[in-house]
Order: sequence, then C-alpha cells, then structure tokens
Amino acid sequence: MSGTIKAQTCPYCHQEVEDYEANWEFESEEEVECDNCHKTYVSKPQYIFDGWLIEKQCEQCGEWTDDGMVLCDCEDED
Repeated sequence: MSGTIKAQTCPYCHQEVEDYEANWEFESEEEVECDNCHKTYVSKPQYIFDGWLIEKQCEQCGEWTDDGMVLCDCEDED
C-alpha cells in the first residue's frame, strides 16, 4: 500500500468498514474477511505523533492554562 487511508476499507471491493467494527488496536495486524466480497486482507492501524500539549498553572488562582497564553483569565480581571 502506498499510503494510509482514513477509514478501514476492503482493498478488493472498496467496502468501507464501520468505525465500531474496524481494527483500532495500536501495533496490531489483523486479518479481516470482508463482509461484502468475502476476501481476506490485513488491517494495520497507523498513528502519527502530533506533538505535546503543554499547560502551566496560574500562580494566582491555580487554574491550568495553555502554555501559549500570556495571561490567565484571572490576571485579565485585575
């Protein structure tokens, strides 16, 4: 396969698998029999690391805020 796709789809008949029936297990390779054409294929979910979400705690109110925020909401009220 040359790239990833957004839904688990049979490579033979292109029948899309419902999300609740798809193989979502990280690092899992699962043989799947298509409900439509009854051919077997392998499904391997691929995940991409998107980065870190960093938060900091306001020294005045203790509220956790996005690191990109210069001031907390409580500091704006002063």
